[in-house]
Amino acid sequence: MSNGFNNYEQAAGKAHIDRLKQEAALAATIKTKRQQHGLSQQALADAIGKPKSTIGRIESGITVPQVSTLLAIANVLHTTFSIGDHLTDTNDKVSL
Repeated sequence: MSNGFNNYEQAAGKAHIDRLKQEAALAATIKTKRQQHGLSQQALADAIGKPKSTIGRIESGITVPQVSTLLAIANVLHTTFSIGDHLTDTNDKVSL
């Protein structure tokens, strides 16, 4: 871990850093799953009734999606989003 990262972690707190890591993992997982299903950002956005820019912002980590948006994305991508060990379905899971 770099010295700058250590300094930021000390200033922001470990919990904040952990949350940022989880948000980044979520964004990467959504992008990967979308690509595995052969969907463009536009196709995913159309399927969940959101603008393409929303998908771009989620995948780039600029914004964290609302739970309703996560559930809609999970439905289209045939995957499951979970919080801790509590599953909402039985396919793949992404812990938030």
